Amino acid sequence: MPLQNSKLPRPDLKKPHIDQSLANRFLSLLRPAERSRLLSVADWVELESQQTLGRAGERLSHVYFPTNSMISLLSNLEGARHFEAGQIGFEGMLGASAGLGVTASAFDAVVSGAGQAWRIKLDAWRSHCLASRSLSLLTTRYMYVELSQMGTMVACGHFHSLEQRLARFLLMCETRLRAPDIQMTHETLAHLLGVRRAGVTLAAGKLQDSGVIQYARGHILVLNRDALLAHSCACFDQDLEIYERVMSAAGS
Repeated sequence: MPLQNSKLPRPDLKKPHIDQSLANRFLSLLRPAERSRLLSVADWVELESQQTLGRAGERLSHVYFPTNSMISLLSNLEGARHFEAGQIGFEGMLGASAGLGVTASAFDAVVSGAGQAWRIKLDAWRSHCLASRSLSLLTTRYMYVELSQMGTMVACGHFHSLEQRLARFLLMCETRLRAPDIQMTHETLAHLLGVRRAGVTLAAGKLQDSGVIQYARGHILVLNRDALLAHSCACFDQDLEIYERVMSAAGS
């Protein structure tokens, strides 16, 4: 899920002069006073790669607003290979449905890109949503965006080539991590895409031979974003458009 925002630069969030309150797009869409109230009960935390933030069917303890980190929502079907059903970065949050009364996670939520995030206790998040109509509305809109992007991801996996899907996935990672440097092995890529590792190796090799990416032992560097866009399917731009159209209307 998206997403690039030209109004939001890709800052080094460890520098003290960065306004951390605006580092998450969802939070930046709130009115300043409301955002301040919400962040007064939030903690600024480091998310580590492969850290589990929630398990399917279990109650979340916190909601998270990534800033330069990435959270993968993984399918959890008994006897089946887990794959990425959704992805959350600085554009959104983990646990939006808790504000509307659904406190259990629908997926396994695992950190796939280390970085920082705002963290709020689930009960505190629910209380703020109940007290604020505008926050509840924004949350509902974001849940629509999430569902739409999950539907796009399912269709993408069904109809588009692995090379297109890999290019799209790398664009999503590069955008959400706010950097062209992606720490991820072929095995992890295959796991998230729900395909065999050999297929990912072949597709990544084509992108590298074309000068689009550079890969070495779990380290992927995006060399040419425009070329990566050209190799991707239209699903990436579609997600961007849906996010901008739905979320930007929240304040109107």
